Amino acid sequence: MKKVIIKVIVCIAVFFLTIVISSSLYNKGNADMTATMDSATLPLVHMTTGGIEFNTLYGYRQEMDGRLLRDTITPLETGRKLSFVIDKYNNEIKSLSFEVRSIDGSRLVESTQITDYNEDADSIKVSVTIKDLIEKQQEYNWILKVETSAETINYYTRIIDADDYYTLEKLAFVKDFHERTFDKEKAKDLVAYLESNSKGDNTTLSKVDIHCSLSQITWANLQIAKLTEPDIIIQEIEKQTASVRMNYVVQSVKDTIKYNYLVSEYYQIRYTTDRVYLLDYERTMNQIFDTQADVYASNKIMLGIRDSKVQMMESDGGSNLAFVNEDQLFCYHAADKKFSSLFSFYDKMDIRTYHNQHDIKILSIDETGNVTFMVYGYMNRGREEGRVGIQIYEYNGMVNTVEERIFIPYYKSFATLKADVEQLSYVNKTGTVYLYLDGSILAINMEEQSYAEVASELQEGSFQVSDSDEMLVWQNASNAYDCTKLILMNLNTGVRKEISVQGGKRILPLGFIGEDLIYGIAHYTDISEDYNGAITFPMYAVFIQNEDGDILKSYEQPGAYVVGSTITDNLITLKRVEKDEKGTGYQEIADDQIVNNIIEESGYNTVEVVATQDYEKIVQLVLKGSIEQKNLKFTEPKEVIFEGTRELAIQVEKPVERFYVYGKEGIMGTFTHSSDAINLAYEKSGTVINENGDYIWKKTSRSTRNQIMAIKGNMKEENTSALAVCLNTILSFAGISRNTQSMLDNGMTVTEILQESMTNTQVLELSGVSLDAVLYYVNQDIPVLVTLDNDDAVLVIGFNELNVVVMNPNSGTVYKIGMKDATQMFEKYGNLFVTYLRNKE
Repeated sequence: MKKVIIKVIVCIAVFFLTIVISSSLYNKGNADMTATMDSATLPLVHMTTGGIEFNTLYGYRQEMDGRLLRDTITPLETGRKLSFVIDKYNNEIKSLSFEVRSIDGSRLVESTQITDYNEDADSIKVSVTIKDLIEKQQEYNWILKVETSAETINYYTRIIDADDYYTLEKLAFVKDFHERTFDKEKAKDLVAYLESNSKGDNTTLSKVDIHCSLSQITWANLQIAKLTEPDIIIQEIEKQTASVRMNYVVQSVKDTIKYNYLVSEYYQIRYTTDRVYLLDYERTMNQIFDTQADVYASNKIMLGIRDSKVQMMESDGGSNLAFVNEDQLFCYHAADKKFSSLFSFYDKMDIRTYHNQHDIKILSIDETGNVTFMVYGYMNRGREEGRVGIQIYEYNGMVNTVEERIFIPYYKSFATLKADVEQLSYVNKTGTVYLYLDGSILAINMEEQSYAEVASELQEGSFQVSDSDEMLVWQNASNAYDCTKLILMNLNTGVRKEISVQGGKRILPLGFIGEDLIYGIAHYTDISEDYNGAITFPMYAVFIQNEDGDILKSYEQPGAYVVGSTITDNLITLKRVEKDEKGTGYQEIADDQIVNNIIEESGYNTVEVVATQDYEKIVQLVLKGSIEQKNLKFTEPKEVIFEGTRELAIQVEKPVERFYVYGKEGIMGTFTHSSDAINLAYEKSGTVINENGDYIWKKTSRSTRNQIMAIKGNMKEENTSALAVCLNTILSFAGISRNTQSMLDNGMTVTEILQESMTNTQVLELSGVSLDAVLYYVNQDIPVLVTLDNDDAVLVIGFNELNVVVMNPNSGTVYKIGMKDATQMFEKYGNLFVTYLRNKE
């Protein structure tokens, strides 16, 4: 009996000892194996002009591909002068040098050691002169190399020799506008720049714009104070116009309640010697969530002033909830009454840690409270500080630690990385990570530190991913319009299913509704390619199919063909055409719709937007159950220390060449077809860039009139089409002689003929782009070919405010057509434009 009692006592003692040890680990992590994230260490560089600091440059510990590093552009001052300040942050600077390279990075223009500068305990002030080896009005990459006692750090910006761009005046205007928003009396003068009307939303401070009231511009009823000075960034600049962004931190004070916010302002301005015009203004405001602030009430968590799209993921039962708020990741564990701050670069008010060139994505969360998540982009501090890449972490809810599982370095910009991984980033139950990168789908084994390409050379439209990222479909052919097989894959289970068509049919994936695949089938004989090379893929039938192969719904209408689709919630809108009277082409008919009657269930935890008296509209999380505030525990897990590296270098064998659309918030889209990119850029007042960093198109002020005077009227002859005459004229204008009629007779398209004949150019097939957009090229003395009926065509060679100037081979003359009439005529034939751009030497 005595032995039994002793055994019981021992068991009880072990039980309580286990609880104590587990509790210690649970709340603090293992002190021998963990540490907190290191503080930021790298110096900062600020460009200067006329006493104004702008274009803060952040250091890279790796050499980057500068072609698409487009965060900043720095105009040189008179005499090609470039001035900047280095904030040392206790670094010992051994030497300074810089390089000037062509935008594509292939040509080194200048490499210079900097020996003349003024240094004190905290900073270094430098002024250099760029050698007279660069061309006016042309952009270059400028790379500053800062050698410390430990390493060489690289800093990147674009430069342009343009001392007549009025940089100082433009910066002074945005600074003055910004300061006035904090003073309601001085702000009265801002009314002259605003376009206040019904388009503006005066019910929220999370986003205000040029259409909002003066009260909204001046922070409504909030008492606001700045905590940091604005980081001023010149995103784009020309002689008259400029796009400028400001990032800073503010604090609101209401009685004793204080909240901090990240604020970003965007200005698009036009400068004249008489006045400055504000073309666009937008300000976003997002509260920095503080777990220990007064933000809990019953079953709600107040996220405050921010946009309503909250990234969140819950466990199967909804008791564990992870969410992202302003580049911070949190997890609420209802059963344990615990709130964990899983990840954040923020470190007090160190502005280096607020650099917003990274994002967080939640990949998974389970019932035990474990969270897998991804941090991608520029790393502000920590183990990978100063590098760009993808870090995948695992949070262990039992021992309260965060562990880096893998780091994938990336050498392009955060903007291009974001555009890729937002298309697909998923982790399955076995821990395999799937990513879309440079046109390939990659399967990454974190345990073995290895990867495999699941699919490669994926063009736009050749693959689709479900909203949850769990289902993936891709074509088995490199040509999206000549495919007979789809591969449907459940990334969670790894199960693949093939969907095939036989004989003279072709298949195209259109998207997903929920986890169900939508695809269309066309007869090969119905697929057409016009003279320009644009393809029409008319699908006679559309199907919705689940992963088991069951057809859930089909769509087929006699004489109607589907050529595109958009998916919104449970509604599929089909863009349709029918054959024209001749039976050789297609003409648009009314859209049709498919409704999916299956309604997806919402989660246990939801998001709501509510109106308040002091803060206007705010965002809240509505939880599955009430929060016991008195018993709520707050934890900040430590990071697991490990020896060696968990770096996985990935090299995509055949990256897909794409066009990038840049706008006020960075990359707005990537496309393999230039026409799709230009259409988006035209709509969003953006810019299109190719893989080499060259401008393909930009929304810019064009001349009131321009004409290519070297192009005269050319009459078509017998056995020579108007299309061939237009091609001959373009080539002759470029100093090239070709018999294009024979090339057309041999089945070559317009784009193929121009690309084969013209070296050092990029031919652009711009079907579906508006006339107003393609005048961008005519403004640069580049003719635009317009295909009309069959092999009929004209050249657009000029314009003024009311007309366009065309060369018509049918009459052999050059004449004007009213802008409205030309727009309607070209639209009638589908806006079938082809032009080109001369590559930079």
